[in-house]
Amino acid sequence: MSLLTRVLPQTAIRWLNAELRGTSDDRFSRLFYGSPDWIVITRLSDSMIVEANPGFERLSGYSAREAIGHPISKFNIWANPLERTEIVERLKRDGVVRNALAKARRRDGALRDFEVNAILISVDRKVHSHAVWISRDVTDAHRAAESLRISESRFALLFEQSPLPMCYANGDNQFATTQWNDAWFASFGFDARTCQGKSGDALDVWVYPQDRQRILALVKGGEPYFEMETLMRRADGAVRLVAVSTRLFAQTDVPMLVSSYVDITEREESRKEIESLNAQLETRVAERTAQLQMANRELSDTLGTLRLAQDQLVQSEKLAALGALVAGVSHELNTPIGNGLTVASALEHRVEAFTRLMDEGIRRSDLQSFVNETRFAAEIISRNLSRAGHLVSSFKQVAVDQTSSQRRTFPLDSLVAEILLTLNAVIKKYSCHIAVQVPLNILLQSYPGPLGQVLTNLINNALVHGFTPQDVGDIVIDAELLAADASVKLSVRDTGKGIAPENQHRVFEPFFTTRLGQGGSGLGLHIVHNIVGGVLGGTIKLDSTLGHGTAFTMMLPLVAPQQVHE
Repeated sequence: MSLLTRVLPQTAIRWLNAELRGTSDDRFSRLFYGSPDWIVITRLSDSMIVEANPGFERLSGYSAREAIGHPISKFNIWANPLERTEIVERLKRDGVVRNALAKARRRDGALRDFEVNAILISVDRKVHSHAVWISRDVTDAHRAAESLRISESRFALLFEQSPLPMCYANGDNQFATTQWNDAWFASFGFDARTCQGKSGDALDVWVYPQDRQRILALVKGGEPYFEMETLMRRADGAVRLVAVSTRLFAQTDVPMLVSSYVDITEREESRKEIESLNAQLETRVAERTAQLQMANRELSDTLGTLRLAQDQLVQSEKLAALGALVAGVSHELNTPIGNGLTVASALEHRVEAFTRLMDEGIRRSDLQSFVNETRFAAEIISRNLSRAGHLVSSFKQVAVDQTSSQRRTFPLDSLVAEILLTLNAVIKKYSCHIAVQVPLNILLQSYPGPLGQVLTNLINNALVHGFTPQDVGDIVIDAELLAADASVKLSVRDTGKGIAPENQHRVFEPFFTTRLGQGGSGLGLHIVHNIVGGVLGGTIKLDSTLGHGTAFTMMLPLVAPQQVHE
C-alpha cells in the first residue's frame, strides 16, 4: 500500500501523517478505506478487481465483496468502453493517467461524470502488474459549471441586446476600463470599434468629472446602489441631462460595477413646460372657478324654483287623485241612493192610496196587498241603504288612508278591492277586464294610503297609456307571499300597447310623459317610484314589450320601515 503515496494527494498524505503521528498503523490503509473517492486496485492483465474501498461501494452501488475477484467489465460500469481502453493504453505507455474524464454507470443505471486518475504499481515483485484507480464524481461540479456558463452567456446577451444604455467595469484595475453595450454607443454617438474599453473620463463624457469620482468613492466605501442626475456629453458635443443608476456586485472575487444611463433631457424640458402651463392654468382655473361659482349660485336659485314647482305639481297630482276619488264616490253612491229614493217615493204614493181606501172602506185583499208592497219596498230600501253604507265606509277608509298616511295592519286583498271600487267609474269607460289574484292570507303592517295611491296610479297608467276606450284587453293585479324573505311580490300587468324600449329607462323620471298636452303630467310613475322606494321600503321594476303589454312588479316588505314623523 505504500505505493499509494504516488497517487494520493499531498494534502491527504500530510493530514494522515498528522493523525497517525508516526504510529505503526498502516496510514495509507486508513486513507484507502476512509477516502470519499472511488479507489479500486485491478490486475492489469485481466482487469480483475483485487481491492475496492467504501467510496467505490457508495459511488458505484456495488459492494466490495461482490466486486472483488471479478473483472470490472462484468459490471458494465464504463458507459463508453472505448474511454477505458484509451485510458489503459495511456497507463501502459506512461505509467500514470491524471484527470481523465469519463462517464460511469451506477448499479441503478444512472450515468455520472467522473474524473479518473490511475497509476501502475508492482505487487509480489511483479513490475507494473496492477493498477490503482482513483475516481471522483464531478457530475454536480460539471452541472454547476455549465449553469454558470449559461448564466454568464445570458448576462452577456442581455447586456449587449438591452435597449437601455449600460456599461460595466471591474474592480481589479480600479474601474479604469469600461465595457459599453450597443445601446450606449447608439445613444451617445461614439464608435464602438475605437472606444470600447475606454472609461468615461477617457471619452470625456462627464461634464462634471467630480460626479464620476463621487460614484467611485461611494462604491469603494461599500455603497451597493446609487442614483444621480448629471450632465453628460455626447460624441458630437451635445450636452444631455442623464439619470445614472449604478449597482455594485461584490459577491465575486472581483467586484463589478454596472451602470445604466437614461437620457431625461426631453422629460425635464417637458416638466418645465408643464410647470409653466400649470402656472397659467392655475390663473385660468381661478378665473373660471369664480365664473362657475356665480353660475352655480344662479343654477341653485333656478333649481330651488324648479323644486318648488315640482312640489306644487306633485300636490296637484294628489289633488287630482282625490278628485277622482270624489267622482267615484258620487257615481257609486248615486245608484243605491237613487234606487232607495225611487222606492220611497213609490211607497209614499201607495200610502196615500191606502189612506183613501181606509176612508172609502177597506177590504182584506187591499190590506194584504198594501202589507206585501210595503214589505217589498222596505227590503229594497234596506238593501240599497246597506249598499250605500258599505260604499261610504270603504270610501271613508280610503280617504282616511290617503289623507293621513297612517301605519296600520290590513289585508292586501281588502285594500285592492277598495281601490278598485273607487276607480269603478273610470274603469267603466274602458272595455278591458280587470282580474284580481290576491290571496286572502296576506297581511301587511304598512301604509295603506300610499300603497293605495300607488295602485291607483298604476291602474290609471295602464288604462290611459295601454288602451283606448274601445280596446279589449286585461289588467291583472296579482300577489305572492314570499315567506322566506318576509315580503310580498305585488304586480300590475296589462296586455296593452307596451312601452317603447327607448322610453323604458325614463318612465320613472319626473315630468316624462308620452301624452304631453293630452292630460299627462309625467308625475304619476315618479310618485309611484318615490312612494315604493321611500315610504313602503320596497323596490319596483318595469318589464315591457312594445305591442305585448307592460308589467310593474313591486317587492314590498310585510312590515314597512318606520317613518321619521311617526
